[in-house]
Amino acid sequence: MKTSCAIGSAVLAAVVFAAGCGNDDDKKEEEAYSGCEDTVSVLSATDAVSDLLGWSADDLLGWADGGFTVTAAWSADTTFLTQSPLGGETELVVTITYDGGEIREVDSQPVEGENELAVDCQPRLEVEVTITAVTADGAFDETWSAVLSRSVSYQTDDEKPLMLHAEFDPAVLAGAFEIESISGPAPDAVTAVFSTTASQWLAGAIDILVEQSEGEGDDGTVSLTSHTALSWDEGR
Repeated sequence: MKTSCAIGSAVLAAVVFAAGCGNDDDKKEEEAYSGCEDTVSVLSATDAVSDLLGWSADDLLGWADGGFTVTAAWSADTTFLTQSPLGGETELVVTITYDGGEIREVDSQPVEGENELAVDCQPRLEVEVTITAVTADGAFDETWSAVLSRSVSYQTDDEKPLMLHAEFDPAVLAGAFEIESISGPAPDAVTAVFSTTASQWLAGAIDILVEQSEGEGDDGTVSLTSHTALSWDEGR
């Protein structure tokens, strides 16, 4: 079975999105592929400061300031996937709420034997939160489980962006957003990812991920294609 990736969404600065394709379910092999191995420690309270990072969940939640409002643009691209709404702009309001979710200190280090200079592993603090994502046109009126995080990076302390990430089923929505058609063979799976910076400046997207397969055995192929449905990029 052959695999391929066709990632069609634009890469946004400070928003890192990685889609892998293949049949490997083994965690150790996945870590070797990424080049990073994560050691996770659960913190007991929102005011517990990470010894590794020097921040607490309260810090992240304070920097997030309860969410944000941006003007977002709907995709008008029908090359691979046709959606509704198609084109135009809408106001997107995102709220961030902590309701007792897990708080994780993640020490991410290069896998032993990897070239450490070539691997960008990011120790980080992660907080499980609940978010709402509501567009003024009614296309999204959703509540999702999400992860709010901040990573160690080469940037100065004031410039390290907060990241907000959620995964959801685009076929199960309270809003009116709809996937009308997808090119190629019938999808094996359709999922969606919400990913954005969440403080200082705001840049992100909602991407639809489509897995498709053709053929069988050694002659078969599996592809993963990303379509950006909604995107935003502006300062607070």
